[in-house]
Amino acid sequence: MLTFVSAVSSGKGESVLKAVQLLWVNLIMDTFAALALATDPPAPSVLDRKPDRKSAPLITSTMWKMIIGQAICQLGITFTLYFGGVKLLPYLDYHSIEDPRLNTLVFNTFVWLQIFNEINNRRLDNKLNILEGLSKNYWFLGINVVMIGGQVLIIFVGGPAFQIVRLNGIEWALSIGLGFISIPFGAFIRMIPDRWVEALVPNIPLPSWLKFKKKKKSTDDEAGGPSKPLEDGSTSDEDSISPPLRSWTSLRGERARHHIHRGFKEYMHDQKEKAKIKALVVTGSKTHLPPKTPPGATSTSPAKAA
Repeated sequence: MLTFVSAVSSGKGESVLKAVQLLWVNLIMDTFAALALATDPPAPSVLDRKPDRKSAPLITSTMWKMIIGQAICQLGITFTLYFGGVKLLPYLDYHSIEDPRLNTLVFNTFVWLQIFNEINNRRLDNKLNILEGLSKNYWFLGINVVMIGGQVLIIFVGGPAFQIVRLNGIEWALSIGLGFISIPFGAFIRMIPDRWVEALVPNIPLPSWLKFKKKKKSTDDEAGGPSKPLEDGSTSDEDSISPPLRSWTSLRGERARHHIHRGFKEYMHDQKEKAKIKALVVTGSKTHLPPKTPPGATSTSPAKAA
């Protein structure tokens, strides 16, 4: 938006952000910031957050609130600095909006807005402590040092390659100060309740062909098929439990596929028999192994038979 508006309003048709500068901005936002935020470990306070529903959107209303709010903040600062810099900053002696020093000031301010906004985006909820666990993530700190060092080098030695000029101390303080505004403005956005933002969005009904229709399951399907009656006419709870997914059983291996249709009682009975056999083998009575008994029958130990 800044590039388009500045190019249209310029008499020469040139944007305030040049092509090489846009490449550096994209490198900061898409590569360095992504790596820094990806290496940021979750804080213990994440466990206090309620679990999301299965149908929850990927971008929540809290995220949309922050995205739109920061976009308005950054566009307001850069537009005011670009179009009103000549009148608002008379002591800096800018001749016009096409002054190279003013364009460099806008570029430097825009980059610092992205750097501070990266720190602001460490939290995805409405809590205000954005510095939680910051000192423990050395990757995050190192990547930000690289970003800040690269921006300083570009301003001082970029020259004709980046189509910029050096800035003085006042312009550096102004760039960093305006960039820091994104942090308190982010705190102000977090204090706005999400329901207020959701109320501003109109409820547009979707066409019927865009709605996701979920197939209703019958009682037998939800229970994994009709339950099997027992001898007394009641229904077994073990048989009414639906079997696990085939993908899960394939991950568990052959043992899970072998015991998938067996009840818990039969499984425990076999485990007890295996333990008895192993105990007899260890004691040297392998020749007097007890016969396998059905799950309902009671087995007789060798000691009682003697």
